[in-house]
Amino acid sequence: MYSFLHKQRQYITASILSLALSACNSLMSEKITAASDWQAGYENTVSSFDSSGRLAIKDQGKGTYANFSWQNLGTVQTIEVKTPLGNSVGVLCRDNTGVIAENSKGQIITASSIEELSQRMLGFVLPFDHLNQWVQGYWIADEPYQLLPDGKLKQSGWIIQRQLQNNSDNPRIVQLNNARFDIKLVFDEYTDAPSQTSSQCELRQRLPEFSIAQHE
Repeated sequence: MYSFLHKQRQYITASILSLALSACNSLMSEKITAASDWQAGYENTVSSFDSSGRLAIKDQGKGTYANFSWQNLGTVQTIEVKTPLGNSVGVLCRDNTGVIAENSKGQIITASSIEELSQRMLGFVLPFDHLNQWVQGYWIADEPYQLLPDGKLKQSGWIIQRQLQNNSDNPRIVQLNNARFDIKLVFDEYTDAPSQTSSQCELRQRLPEFSIAQHE
């Protein structure tokens, strides 16, 4: 995805990208979570949700901007990433079986971990295993963590900050930083959703209909 987005940026001027990122900043909620707002979390404490918004990534100073739609439905997480022009870059999904994705060419891709899959498709390691808990204000209970004085959470090599919608506990902006990447998710829509009865990614159910790319 990273290289694909880089090509798409040829059609987007630097001023448009700057304006988009500035819009993210201008929409920041007034409520920034404090250290006391974080709680210990487990997979069964995370609520199901349906969301969409914008994604800004800085890799060692180079910026990329995209849109996303993200569903967290029980044991199934699905996130689709699109370029600012609306072209689908790919869909990543995690379920009890593992991780699976569909790239922009319609190929189904599997990998041994979400880290490997996101690195191959997105060009960076997306902390997808923990992201659904972090955005809801939970640290991973069985992993080391640190609550910083400014209200940020430090865990799994990332520093996470949450900003909430006004008069709500739902996330408005979530920022993640590590030694290399700065990632900002701006949630334009975030609603509670019922957990689905299926424990399998839709992509996995459609496997026979698609070509499969194993560890390309």
